[in-house]
Amino acid sequence: MTAIKLPEIFQNGMILQRNKKIKIWGEAEGAWRLTVSFGGDCVSADVKDGKFYCEIPAKEAASGQKIEIFADEKKEPDIVIEDICIGDIYIAAGQSNMEYFLRYDAHWNEIKEWEQNDMIRMFNCRRIAYPGQNRELPDCGSWFKEHDYQWESFSAPGYTFARAIQPVIGVPVGIIGCNWGGTPACAWMGSSYLNEEPLSVFQKEYEEALMSADEEEIRRCSRKAWEYEDSYPHQIAWRAMMYGMNEQDQERWMLETADAPVLPMGPYHHYRPSGLYEMMLKNLAPFSVKGVLWYQGESDAGHGEIYDKTFSALIRCWRDLWQDELPFLFVQLAPFGKWLGIGGEDYPVVRESQEWVSKNVPGTGMISIMDLGMYEDIHPKKKKEVGERLALLARGLIYGEDILCESPEFMGGEREGNRIRLHFSHTGEKLHIKGNFIKSLRAEQDGISRIVKEFRLDQDLLLVFEALSEEPVEIKFAKEGYCEVNLFNEADLPVKPFAAVII
Repeated sequence: MTAIKLPEIFQNGMILQRNKKIKIWGEAEGAWRLTVSFGGDCVSADVKDGKFYCEIPAKEAASGQKIEIFADEKKEPDIVIEDICIGDIYIAAGQSNMEYFLRYDAHWNEIKEWEQNDMIRMFNCRRIAYPGQNRELPDCGSWFKEHDYQWESFSAPGYTFARAIQPVIGVPVGIIGCNWGGTPACAWMGSSYLNEEPLSVFQKEYEEALMSADEEEIRRCSRKAWEYEDSYPHQIAWRAMMYGMNEQDQERWMLETADAPVLPMGPYHHYRPSGLYEMMLKNLAPFSVKGVLWYQGESDAGHGEIYDKTFSALIRCWRDLWQDELPFLFVQLAPFGKWLGIGGEDYPVVRESQEWVSKNVPGTGMISIMDLGMYEDIHPKKKKEVGERLALLARGLIYGEDILCESPEFMGGEREGNRIRLHFSHTGEKLHIKGNFIKSLRAEQDGISRIVKEFRLDQDLLLVFEALSEEPVEIKFAKEGYCEVNLFNEADLPVKPFAAVII
């Protein structure tokens, strides 16, 4: 009897990537050769050690397609996958701000009323932390459309990106959610990439955490913690948290859950180095995709000074896994003050590392959301804006439109008597503010820090103030953990954080 098993990504209603080889693989028993038929092509795949792999020539965008797989010389297919579209597919990856469910978005009531777009398909990878873990995840592991039951618990940035980009490019768009809240970048990277200095710190910290731990105790505590994590009462309580709580309610919530089981670091933890690379990402590759949308870095704030190297290595790791120079569009961390006892004071360092990657790693682009942060919540609620900015960036950097799609970036400045002129790229016709003064802008000279109140805006920013001396002036903009940026370019994209010494 023939038994053919495909990766979970191959299901009815799926999307395949246009203009790239279509890669199909899986397991087979009771057959020595398979024939895969798709779009007028028939490709043979030998079964070796119970596994097979084949490539179908690249196709243009289409809909209403089907895959048929025949075992040996059979005339009837053993597997038929129907309602297939061909278009552009993006992986929505990262931690909780990418995982962030659509139902929590500030615009959810508006989004629910949008006319359905059947050219958008979504898929959530199962969040499995260790081999053999059994979790009931009804919203994961299948392709779906808008208004299906899985929709409201899909990535809000990923979906709103698709909704913004699909009408522009005019082909089907697929979004694959491969994300998990709280995860550090090292969890999504192969172990060989973490052997390099200084990234070996993640493996060293993991090994140190295990040194004094008892294996059986870790197993027992992990089982108990996962039972709690997946319990209905905890899910309901966490849902209330994700909708948003003020600081007082958060403190009450922490007191009420103080005795909850804690998942110990170890082989059952989804934060461990390379864990999700092995358990989630490798199950997806080498499924052809257009690119990656990345929103992560909060959990790397403790090692923010090396996040440029961490993220650069992650990008290289993923590109190596796919054997494809995938574009990476990512989100600079939003302003954040305090949430559940943790703070955003280390975020400026991560933001600097993220900007370095955008300037130095080819095929990457970064959006700024320094105007969308929330002091009392690490999860900004306006994810629709995040998705739309990623789509705007994709239109310029990936699809080649001549549009203003990037945030203004500081390019230099000079003194003109008691004035300082600052130059920016990506301004459009002129900069503008929302309000009466520029927030989070300070000038420091001779150890004295002052708010700059007098200014003029065009493509430059002209600051007017009374200099204390001829000493250099340091200008700082949006360099705090939490701030409210209100300086924008013509496309309403916020100016990115910067610091500069003007002589």
